[in-house]
Formats: sequence, C-alpha cells, structure tokens
Amino acid sequence: MGYKVVLVENDVNMSIRLNNVIINRDGHDIWVSVDDISVLVIDNMKVNITARMLSYLAEHNVGIILCDAKHLPIGYYGDYDNHSHITKILGYQVEYTKEAYDELWKMIVAAKLLNQKKVLIRLGRRIEIIKKIEDFCADIKAGDTSNREAHGAKVYFNELMGTSFSRGNENILLNAGLDYGYTIIRSYIARLCVGYGLNCQIGIHHKNEYNRFNLVDDLMEPVRPFVDLYVYHLLENEEFFKIDHRHKIINIVNHKVMYRNKRMYMGNMLEEYVMLYAKGLKDGTELIFPDIDGYEGDRDEV
Repeated sequence: MGYKVVLVENDVNMSIRLNNVIINRDGHDIWVSVDDISVLVIDNMKVNITARMLSYLAEHNVGIILCDAKHLPIGYYGDYDNHSHITKILGYQVEYTKEAYDELWKMIVAAKLLNQKKVLIRLGRRIEIIKKIEDFCADIKAGDTSNREAHGAKVYFNELMGTSFSRGNENILLNAGLDYGYTIIRSYIARLCVGYGLNCQIGIHHKNEYNRFNLVDDLMEPVRPFVDLYVYHLLENEEFFKIDHRHKIINIVNHKVMYRNKRMYMGNMLEEYVMLYAKGLKDGTELIFPDIDGYEGDRDEV
C-alpha cells in the first residue's frame, strides 16, 4: 500500500498517465507514482480532475479528501469493497457475536481513556483530573453501557483547553486543527480497512445506518489522543490556522512511534493495527492498541 499523503493546494489540472498522477500547473508537470500515494488531499476549488482518474485511484485504493472554502475536510471518496475475499471477511464480521463486539468496545474505550490520561500527564495537568480519568477507565462495562467514554472526553477536553472549550465550536482554533488531523487519520484507516477486505459499515460500537465508516470511527478512537497532543503543541499561542499548520498535520502519518516492540512510522502502525483486527475476527488474534507512550513525533530518523 502507498504511504504518501499528497496535498494539492494550487489551481491545477490533474490526470493519470503510466500509473502516475500528473499534476500540471502553468505547463509544468509533476509526476507522482500512484503506488506511493495513500491519500490525496484536494484543497482548491479550481482543481480539475477527471472521472477516469477518480476511477483509477479507487481501483488502486487511493483515498481522496476534498476540502471546503475554509480549507477544512468536507468529503471523502475511495474504493468500495474491492477485495478478493470480501464475502468471506464479511462473514467473519457478521458472525462475530454481540458479546464479543461489546467486550472489544470496552477495550477500545479503555485504550482511548488511557491515552487521554497520558496526554494530560505529558502536559503536566492536574493530578486529580488524571485520577478521575483513571477511575472512568476502571469502571468501564462491556459495551460501555455507562458511557465512560463520553464522560472521560468531557473531563479531558475541559482540562486540556478549559471549561469554555466546546468540540463543536468552529470558531475555536484548536477545533480546526483537530478536525483536520482526525480526518487524515480517518481516511488513512478507511483505505486500510478496505484494503484488508473489511466492510466499513459494520462497526464494533457505532451503528449509524447513514455512516459508511462506522468501523473506522470505532478503530480510530485510541488514536485520537495522538492527534490531540500534536495539534495542541502545534497551535499553542497561534492566532490562525495556516497553510503551514495543514502541511504539518498531514504529515502526522509519518511521525515515529513504537508499536509491538518495533519502531515505525504511524502509517505502518495503523496498518498493523487494522491487520490485527481483521485477523482477530478470523482466528482470535489479540488486538494490540496504539499506546501514546510510544509516540515520538516528527523526528527525522526511524
């Protein structure tokens, strides 16, 4: 699978030639191998792209994110279940019991809360709040029927950004960065799920009939704190969400992490994470969750 997230911000014409994306601006061509691309981000309303190119990228499992006039992700286009063993894997997803899914969701919520706690520790926040999140983590029931995840998120963001902070407020700078980062991770996981033959509509906990990415939204929960930590540092003391910020957030999939006792890029970690989930449905392989203790950020070397 590809590994590059390619950002297109200029008024250009795009086409496909010899398994390459051709980006033409003012008569000059830039060639990027399709095999190297994981996600293409289009952040300009005047970009010209053909139906043939969209079809070709989908066939090669390249996700496409479209941004609005505010430079925020607004739509996603990608491959639709193009996998040779799709029926067999769909069977594993359908046959997985509700009890097993509920237990898995309990573990996902625990992994997310633990990572949120570790973000607050890294930032030197109040011990009593950290202890409160620990208590939420210890009190999770199968299926998270007591909604510890939502309670933990409220306490976490209040401590991270203050009690006036609201995740739904578009006028808060941090929200722009978080939404951008979450969309990059979501799109990356979506193409990985399709690549491993998983049906993204069949979630572990999310069951929204109008959401094509229920599974993706479930799997990405423990990864959100990685975005939180990076974007918090990136936008601290900034007044506006700038082009440079978007460039840096897109590169988060190339940040360094430790996962399963190996040092790798975040994109590789996400692929192994999705692979383990797919294997677990089939043969009970243990799902190992991303741990923010292993997050090293954007260091140069692996």
